[in-house]
Amino acid sequence: MTEAVDGTGQGKVDRLPGLESRLFDIPEDKFIEVVRLLERVRDHPDVRQTFAAIRPRLVQLRPGRRPTMKRVLCMPFEDVLESFSGVDVPLGRIERRVIEPVWRLVTEYGDAALIDQLDRQVQETAPGNVNALRNIGRRLWPMAAEAIRGAVEQDASRQLVWRLLHGDEDLRRQVLDVAAFLEIGLTVETLKDALAPKPLPALDDRHVDAVEQAAQAAARQSPTLVYYLLLVAASRMANPADLLTVLNDIDLGKARREQPVIFAQLSGLVVTNLEERSARLDGNVYGKGDGAGGAVVAIVPEEAIAIAERLVASVATTSAVMDFLAEPVYRERLEAVKAAVRTMVTGSVLDTAPQGILTAVAAPAANGRPVAVDDDAQTAAEDHARALRRCEGLADALGLHEPLKDAMASMEKGLLERAHALLDRYPESAGDPDDAETAEINLFYALRLLEMVAGPAKADRLRTAIMAATGEFAEE
Repeated sequence: MTEAVDGTGQGKVDRLPGLESRLFDIPEDKFIEVVRLLERVRDHPDVRQTFAAIRPRLVQLRPGRRPTMKRVLCMPFEDVLESFSGVDVPLGRIERRVIEPVWRLVTEYGDAALIDQLDRQVQETAPGNVNALRNIGRRLWPMAAEAIRGAVEQDASRQLVWRLLHGDEDLRRQVLDVAAFLEIGLTVETLKDALAPKPLPALDDRHVDAVEQAAQAAARQSPTLVYYLLLVAASRMANPADLLTVLNDIDLGKARREQPVIFAQLSGLVVTNLEERSARLDGNVYGKGDGAGGAVVAIVPEEAIAIAERLVASVATTSAVMDFLAEPVYRERLEAVKAAVRTMVTGSVLDTAPQGILTAVAAPAANGRPVAVDDDAQTAAEDHARALRRCEGLADALGLHEPLKDAMASMEKGLLERAHALLDRYPESAGDPDDAETAEINLFYALRLLEMVAGPAKADRLRTAIMAATGEFAEE
């Protein structure tokens, strides 16, 4: 990428093909250096596309990025912004394509003098100074919310809004949702501090009190804003359905009358959210980029199990709440989620076990010399073996007892066969110290995999045979 930057930081940007993919491979320090340069011209469409493509690595490294007005604007609803990677979908998500038209509405219909003043303050703010950014947001967010609502709801500006949103009614709804989050921006920021770190593994009394106080503060502004406050709270939890279990015990203040409606809205949204998350499991892949051009990466076994565990826990909690509502349609939808999770676990963990585990134990070479161990393949195989064992905790919920039993038996048999093949050829390597060491490492790794899959008791017989063949007993 080449650029000619003038004194304002703007300039012509020539985008080199494939830049995004190369930015995934360069060293961390160089990556951060390129990000710093790109941020100087980040409003250029090609640069925005590049940032969207490299977002997964930005999320992973989290470099201290230069504050911008857009970033401050997004703070109250950042927890519900869609994710480009993984299968986790925030509750009531806001699509990232909303940000540009929202910012355009703010600059077109907001207080231009205030925007300029706040922009200068943002430029003087050091990366990571959240309190300073919140002080800027204190003035930006209410003004922006008013500007957005005015633009969307007034007849005079309706044509511009229609063009900006390309006539997309769902986008229009999301723009109004953004305005609601901005109206309660300061309350949201206070709640985020109380519900930290994200994702919150469980709710305790302190967290529930914080949600109650924040909900009452939002209700004092408008009862309709409580719903959006609770969306943020749920999105900060590892299991959003946990909020439903305490919601009826929370005093919503001036929104008490709306509590049954809010509960029903959130309940339905939690189920829909689970459906969306399970839909991303289709094909056992997820996108690493923005839109159709994003890279597609297979779900590795341990990640598949972690995803499955989160989804199954969410389904269990949600099912308990839905039983209270006595809604049979919810039960059917939740069963469909479990079916999708079962398919993903079967495809990513059980069906791929022979390739993922057995192939790490190298067959003896034709020339009789042992094959050097592939440490990466061994590490991946051990991760896969751990994932296979963790399936036991999901077997009841997903009905995986028989498929898991068959997979474990097949892996045990296959590992024993490969280990004994190595053991039979060991005497041929014993005369050469280097070959003997390589053969013993192969045997040790095969034993380790067998122990992880079948347990120590079943691995003891192989351990004894290996020790006898390698002379361990004689040395003792």
